[in-house]
Amino acid sequence: MIVMGERQMKKTVNLDAMIVREDFHVDSGYVVSNRFKQLKANDLRVDSAMRFMLRKPDFQRETRDWNVTQITNFIDSILERHFIPSIILWQNSVGAIFVIDGAHRLSAFMAWINDDYGDGEISTEFYNQRISDEQVNLANKARTQIEKKIGRYGMYQDALKNPQKYPEDVRKKAMGLESFAFDIQWIEGDVSVAEKSFFNINQKAVPINTTELKILEARNKPLGIAARAIAYSGSGYKYWKGFELEVQEEIESVAKAINDLLFLPKTKRPITTLDVAVAGKNQMDLQLICDLLVYSNDTISDEKDYDGKETLEVLKNTKKILEIINSKEPGSLGLHPIIYFYSKKGNFKPANFYATVLFVRELKQKKQFDKFTSVRADFEEFIYKNDYIFEQINRNFRSTKKSAIPLKELFVFIMDSLSDKCNESEIRQTIKKKYNKINLVNDDEEVGESFNVNRKSETYISTALKSVVRCGICGGVVHVNSTSVDHIVRKRDGGLGCVENGQITHPYCNTGYKN
Repeated sequence: MIVMGERQMKKTVNLDAMIVREDFHVDSGYVVSNRFKQLKANDLRVDSAMRFMLRKPDFQRETRDWNVTQITNFIDSILERHFIPSIILWQNSVGAIFVIDGAHRLSAFMAWINDDYGDGEISTEFYNQRISDEQVNLANKARTQIEKKIGRYGMYQDALKNPQKYPEDVRKKAMGLESFAFDIQWIEGDVSVAEKSFFNINQKAVPINTTELKILEARNKPLGIAARAIAYSGSGYKYWKGFELEVQEEIESVAKAINDLLFLPKTKRPITTLDVAVAGKNQMDLQLICDLLVYSNDTISDEKDYDGKETLEVLKNTKKILEIINSKEPGSLGLHPIIYFYSKKGNFKPANFYATVLFVRELKQKKQFDKFTSVRADFEEFIYKNDYIFEQINRNFRSTKKSAIPLKELFVFIMDSLSDKCNESEIRQTIKKKYNKINLVNDDEEVGESFNVNRKSETYISTALKSVVRCGICGGVVHVNSTSVDHIVRKRDGGLGCVENGQITHPYCNTGYKN
């Protein structure tokens, strides 16, 4: 089993569409003549021929390491004529020009020139019109901050044509911008030399974290291909483009379905609705997606996938587990995210998410869906009321993934105990004995005069759960993504399809448990 490293997500701007990826090894030769020495702004416009010649190696990490302030400061440095390091390029024998060093610098400048910080013409086409709300919000934030501090690129172009409209400072910067160019250095040698140079330069400049290294190494393997496909909802650079067209289309379809299962409906904080996404709001969390793939599959091949079949198998297994967890499929348990995956304060809890994936897989393998359903209402009552116990276990293990299996085992214990007619007090005392560092008194309460995001979310959640829709069969909480309408009196017993004879249920309760 492949195990991914820990990752802490940061609010960075997605500039990955600015420079297109390409397989670094398709052509191993290289060009030694007709080398240009500079790249100017006009070379980086959306319709420039030069922009279409530029490439990133397909193994390069995503161009999304810079936040709004870093992008703003870099563009300001260009306008203020500060020193800008050279861009390092390598060109293969068919003319594709690969950026060995400087992809973030070029991409940030291109974003400003083309007014595309992850939501413009270039990005929209790259992602097949599917761009997450988070990406759009960060793009708007970048645009607003840059316009406020330095203005749009178009303003400086207009200052050259109509200088009388602008102050002297803007006119000077406009003239400097017109003469600005990135200096170019070229890598001499074949593809092996270029690749070695790429990793030497990039690893020393900004160390690549464990997750990114795993993904880069697995770019042609089932885990890497599946993770990228899910993160971008089947769009973006197609790491699966070497497979037959039918396989490509199926990968994209299943990946998009998984993305929808994970991240719809859109979740915002503070929480003001119980209709939240299964996996929180961070659609680009590759760490979470990779871990989900690992936990949803018995094994994942660590060999290159030549035809896409193993990638599809990984995706389909993951989709099946997610459909059981929360979907409108007939066999879905319809687990409510607020109960299972969020804290009372509305924070998404990855450890509980992983534990639930493992828990559902075990229920499926042992054919215990009925056993779980029979105690489900009490089970949900317990884990919601005692959520701080699960948080303590997670903290004690000091790792989201290390706590996943113990939390899964605790879910099983609670289910078994409820099946054996144990009450809440008995279950809590047994947990206390098993985990001797557990405090059964919740002393992690926030105190303050104002309502912060956590307190606002907790207030809404606690209030909304008092009147939440519950399954007419098991009594568990029902989620908008996973509902079924059931006859109270069965059709075969003469029950009619009228409102008075209808009840809202979980899909499995209706199609499996009831029968």
